[in-house]
Amino acid sequence: MREIFNTDFNARARYDCFVNDAFDFTEKKQLLRADLWTRFVRQYIENADNDDAGWRGEYWGKMMRGASLVYNYTQNTELYKILCATVNDMIDTADEYGRISTYDTEHEFDGWDMWCRKYILLGMEYFLEICKEDELREKIIKSMCHQVDYLISKIGRGEGKKEITTATRHWRGINSSSILEAIVRLYNLTEEKRYFDFATYIVDCGGADVVNIFDLAYEDKLYPYQYPVTKAYEMTSCFEGLLEYYKITGEEKYKTAIINYANKILESDFTVIGCSGCTHELFDHSSVRQANTTNGEVVQETCVTVTLMKFFYRVHLLTGDPKYADAFEISFYNAYLGSLNTEDIIDPFIKREYPDCITEPLPFDSYAPLTAGKRGSKVGGLRVMSDKRYYGCCACIGSVGIGLVPQMQLLKNEGGLVLNMFINGSINTTTPGAKSITLNTQTEYPKCPNVKIEVCVDTPEEFTILIRNPYWSKNTKVSVNGESKAVNEGYISLDKLWENGDLIELELDMRTEVILPIPYGHQVLMNKVIWGKNYMIPTYDEEDPIAHKHIALRRGPVMLAQENRLGYCVDDAIEIKINDGFADVELTDEAVPYDCVVKARVKLNDGSDMLVTDYASAGKLWNEESKMAVWMMTK
Repeated sequence: MREIFNTDFNARARYDCFVNDAFDFTEKKQLLRADLWTRFVRQYIENADNDDAGWRGEYWGKMMRGASLVYNYTQNTELYKILCATVNDMIDTADEYGRISTYDTEHEFDGWDMWCRKYILLGMEYFLEICKEDELREKIIKSMCHQVDYLISKIGRGEGKKEITTATRHWRGINSSSILEAIVRLYNLTEEKRYFDFATYIVDCGGADVVNIFDLAYEDKLYPYQYPVTKAYEMTSCFEGLLEYYKITGEEKYKTAIINYANKILESDFTVIGCSGCTHELFDHSSVRQANTTNGEVVQETCVTVTLMKFFYRVHLLTGDPKYADAFEISFYNAYLGSLNTEDIIDPFIKREYPDCITEPLPFDSYAPLTAGKRGSKVGGLRVMSDKRYYGCCACIGSVGIGLVPQMQLLKNEGGLVLNMFINGSINTTTPGAKSITLNTQTEYPKCPNVKIEVCVDTPEEFTILIRNPYWSKNTKVSVNGESKAVNEGYISLDKLWENGDLIELELDMRTEVILPIPYGHQVLMNKVIWGKNYMIPTYDEEDPIAHKHIALRRGPVMLAQENRLGYCVDDAIEIKINDGFADVELTDEAVPYDCVVKARVKLNDGSDMLVTDYASAGKLWNEESKMAVWMMTK
């Protein structure tokens, strides 16, 4: 496997908190809707992307990938039946060549055709991880082989073939090259050499038609926002494929490139809410630009958030480095949960720009504000279908985010178990000795800093439990059965003969840290898109003169946010009381106008205080009434 940590696919988690509510929300609002699955299959029957070179063909596979992950947690038999039915329906759309595409042969290998075919393959591959019927499994693999065999006959080097980096008119070919992950997965399933050879060809092409992005990452001289192409979601998808390829080849160059790329994102393009991009969905040095009020409304895309969560999860398995689990958690508790459309709001953008459509709420918002702004600014990846219904890319990818949580929560290594996330509930797995073990967690985390973990085993066994010590907790305390244990950065290692009823107690340091913008003055960005010609040119970027007047407040993994419904206007400047880099914040039980995970009072310099909540819960009306800010304006 060439990975430090392993995913425990047989673990079964059951949560008793808002995390479980997010699973219920995703199933009810999206995954259990048979009409949605039917509508997405219909796009293939209609060749729906012929006319506008669109991406309606991505919807089914994106949603299937998330649905399979969600099912792994919920074990919902109704959901499983729906997924089986729609997989069969999708296989039946194949033409005489075995192709499954929303483009006919006259229009294929243009626009987002390869991108959409990637998602059909990935959707089927993720479903195979939960598939219980051997006959259906064989049918799926046979279909995927037909699909890829056709691609191999048309894409590659040689007479009559098209290079993969030119099988699109967009983003220098990285959207087409991102099919790499699906090809490697198919090789793992079949061990057919032609699929490995096709994957090798894609890697050798380097992702883009103007530069080898894998070589750029390996050389480690540029940040992703300085690459000739900077589309965050698609580029990261290419590196996900490279990670799968590395696991087969073991070539250290690829591992180095993957880790360099991940580290450069964390350094230069990872905001306080756990996303990238202050210019639409582009890498653009958002770590320093995030407090600018000049960024516009379309920033911090949900597709980018979920893709980073998935990528950091995979890099965490590869390296065992807890900083990637830290990043995953920041994304989850802030940008991701903030995207859930829990109020069933219809995006104002739809009403304004598509008045003839049949409107309905989408389950996930597409973009998230940083400085004072509103949610619901636009529907990312929107396409209208023949029945006057619409959907979007972020709405389809959203279920992946919550589906990854149980997998990230508990991992395994050679010595025992790795606990990354602290969620009220239980998770059952097996020990290194293949005996049953259940970890019962009692906590109000991330609201409160105390976590109790009861170890339940039938047979005593000696092994190690690694407990993640979050990077923001400067003074963590841990005990086992009341006895204090040594605390290390990264992971706390607890090695003992575990017996039934053993109790691990964790006390984290949840002082509220004050975060200041990073000054940058001016810089050159490769983030100007010349639409139609589709290339990047250097752009001179000036720092917003008032960016430095903003501050942000992090309490544990949660960003605190202002919201207009909390008794003040988020556009007004305030003066927060700061002592040695921390704010004076007290939790409160008082009523607020909306459901939230954390609500607190922040002390101000004039002796008054300001009510705030967790970022993810704020702004859910998507209008001026619920205008919000995570970067707060100060006097």
